[in-house]
Amino acid sequence: MNWTKLFYVLMIVLIFIPMVFLGANVFYPEYTGTQSYYQGPYADCYQKYPYPTKPTTAADTVVISEADNAAISQKQEQCQKENQEKQLVWEQEKLNYEGTKYIFITLFNLVILLIALLIPVLQDSVTMGLFLGSIATTFGATIRYFDTRSKIGFIILVITFFAMLYFINRKKDSFVNWKDEKQ
Repeated sequence: MNWTKLFYVLMIVLIFIPMVFLGANVFYPEYTGTQSYYQGPYADCYQKYPYPTKPTTAADTVVISEADNAAISQKQEQCQKENQEKQLVWEQEKLNYEGTKYIFITLFNLVILLIALLIPVLQDSVTMGLFLGSIATTFGATIRYFDTRSKIGFIILVITFFAMLYFINRKKDSFVNWKDEKQ
């Protein structure tokens, strides 16, 4: 086994994968970092419609009438329902946006896979690194963005799968035979 070629392949793969995901976050920055989860104002419902804090008896206990309690609870529940509706809308927008991001990642990886397949002047270690990097990144993106249910992303994934099969079949002899060459 030629360890130098294997080392080059690993270097390409280890840089390729984060490069693609970072690039996706650069070109599609919404819903990343601290904005990757819904930050709704659930606590506002309780601050907006709080229970009385001043004691109404001498025993320093809060006494709330049944009518006041029901009115406050109803306002809090309505507020929470409105926030849940806003959260559902936000989450759907996020899924649509991440579907576009998934299409970007898989399309980029397909292009890299085709470059590795069609450009014969690349060294075997570069070709193998691009191949493994694009396949690993496509797999990671598919797992990460699985819930997007992107139809276009699925079509690109199927094309990538068949390109991968073609690539493996075409390069099967040169990939496995990495013995040290005697000069």
